[in-house]
Amino acid sequence: MDRMQGTYSRHVSWLYLFLGGFLAGIFAVNMWGDFFLGGTDLLSVPSLGRLRYLEVDSNAFLLYVLKERLGMVLLLCLLATTYMGILVVSGYACWIGMIAGIFLSTASIRYGLKGILLVLVGVLPQYLLLVPACIMLMNWCYRLCTALYFPHQSGELVYGGGRRYLLRRLPRLCLILVIILISSVLESYINPILLTYFLKIF
Repeated sequence: MDRMQGTYSRHVSWLYLFLGGFLAGIFAVNMWGDFFLGGTDLLSVPSLGRLRYLEVDSNAFLLYVLKERLGMVLLLCLLATTYMGILVVSGYACWIGMIAGIFLSTASIRYGLKGILLVLVGVLPQYLLLVPACIMLMNWCYRLCTALYFPHQSGELVYGGGRRYLLRRLPRLCLILVIILISSVLESYINPILLTYFLKIF
């Protein structure tokens, strides 16, 4: 029961950090609109025009997506084995919130409601799996860091040293990686079709 309450509390804390980053992203776009709307090509009409007729090599795109996703997983997992792991996880929650805020704000300013729909189409269906995977990954990293450096907070006993504890946690990490792999396949083969169709009627 205590572990369930602790997990719920962590998820609420990450939600607050995500929302804080989201608001910071909105603030940044409104404060420095000339940069985001004029100084960059982010969601601009020319960039969307190129996407509308872009032929995606799904196999090459899948390799790129996997490189980005797995690189982030590896980085978070490695940092979770350090004393700064909890801070890194918290910063990651804030960072993805900020990115979401910047994209949604830019899209809504440029195109209104259609812009928000554009962002939603751009993250479907892969984010239906990627969001739970990210939450699971942050929880995995948090528990690893607390067990290694703050065992009085984790409530877990690390038998046989950190290496053995890490091995016990590997099946959960493998599940996360499988979910990320499936989401990457969806992002590479399904999402480009949906996005291209939507852009043609945009």
